[in-house]
Amino acid sequence: MALPKQNTITYSLIVPSTGKEVKFRPFLIKDEKDLLLAQQSEDPKSMIDTLKNVIKNCVTDIDVESLATFDFEYIFTQIRAKSVGENIELLLKCDKCDDEKALAKVSIDITNLEVNIPESHQKKIPLFDDVGVMMKYPSFDTIGELTKIDETDINQMFDLVIGCIDQIYNSNEIFHAKEQTRDEMIEFLNNLSSEQFSKIQSFFETMPKLSKEVEYDCPVCALKHKKVIEGLQSFF
Repeated sequence: MALPKQNTITYSLIVPSTGKEVKFRPFLIKDEKDLLLAQQSEDPKSMIDTLKNVIKNCVTDIDVESLATFDFEYIFTQIRAKSVGENIELLLKCDKCDDEKALAKVSIDITNLEVNIPESHQKKIPLFDDVGVMMKYPSFDTIGELTKIDETDINQMFDLVIGCIDQIYNSNEIFHAKEQTRDEMIEFLNNLSSEQFSKIQSFFETMPKLSKEVEYDCPVCALKHKKVIEGLQSFF
């Protein structure tokens, strides 16, 4: 005879990049064990893979591999809030004091975290005449690759840009990037001016982020601080 299982409470959230509502459940003990083991391993790839699996287990009707980085971070923090607790405490350093006691304790309600989108950010980027590109957000894996590239290696940079171009358009036609060869995409980028290419670079520089502005006073010198906390590790 099968042992009884409790009915798990479900919640809903809105995926920031799509506006789609999805249902999710809190962590189960097995999920927490996996997260703890991955954290103890100190292996970034293991941690990312485990986070993906946890989101797959907890969220219904979602393609984890296609999630934008800020979607991934937001979804995980909301699952964590319903699983472990809505408030986290951070110890933040003073910018002036070297005293080891110069650490301020700041409490953050992670259910109130939002994905902040700069006003200048745009996915549809006009380039020349009636030609432009429609961008797509890089996945968590792609962002990991961004940290490894040599900024002087134009081929690496182009590969990342190509991977985030969804469409090339003009007033008469739409060209899907996935249907073009790598050589065709490189030729397209090579024929842009520096100013035009910088518009595409701006897409990455202004990408939405999960962040929170906090204010605190140093407990030693009383210096007032205002800082922006961002990144999944900050809210884990």
